[in-house]
Amino acid sequence: MNRLWGILGTAFLLMASPALALDLQGHRGARGLAPENTLPAFATALSLGVTTLELDTDITKDGVVVISHNTTLNPDITRDNAGRWLEGPGPAIHALTFPELQQYDVGRIKPGTDYAKQFLEQKAVDGTRIPRLVDLFALVKKSGNEQVRFNIETKVSPLEPGLARSRDIRDDAGRPDPPGGHDAARHDPVLRLADAAGRAAHRPRAAHGVSLGAAAFLR
Repeated sequence: MNRLWGILGTAFLLMASPALALDLQGHRGARGLAPENTLPAFATALSLGVTTLELDTDITKDGVVVISHNTTLNPDITRDNAGRWLEGPGPAIHALTFPELQQYDVGRIKPGTDYAKQFLEQKAVDGTRIPRLVDLFALVKKSGNEQVRFNIETKVSPLEPGLARSRDIRDDAGRPDPPGGHDAARHDPVLRLADAAGRAAHRPRAAHGVSLGAAAFLR
């Protein structure tokens, strides 16, 4: 917790200077305090005043964009619907439909793992599921925060077609992403993912560019 307040204190000092701009990013939400890449983690990060939410995305078998750092279910944070920890890496996310994915609980870290030793202050939230990207956008909209930005990394790659679902992206109502839209997004699976997610959440499209400046990550 001392490290957290140290980061926040430094951030506020830098942000107070007109000559400096600091982007305080909540890494996987705020995984040091709540289960990574989950709605509780993002809500915690927002409550702490981050300027950017950093997250990872993948696509399920039925084309739903979800938030996950791993392309397979991580045994360090995943239990089945009977409450049993996975014995090893679980199914690939692209091999599961969204309803199937919702059978797994990612609300706490498995005790005794190296991962658990890194985040002793993380508060478990049992029953937490892997969220859709549109669920995060809805959470931010409900919070009234119109300034926070998104740093979204996609786990979809044309170099690994066995893990990619980029040809069948669907919105939150299950409708296929229409073939229209701007050319860059249609030909680049990464930009197409951002475009589809943005339309599904009724938000402006993700900016395709790079922002320069100082950044600090809240783990």
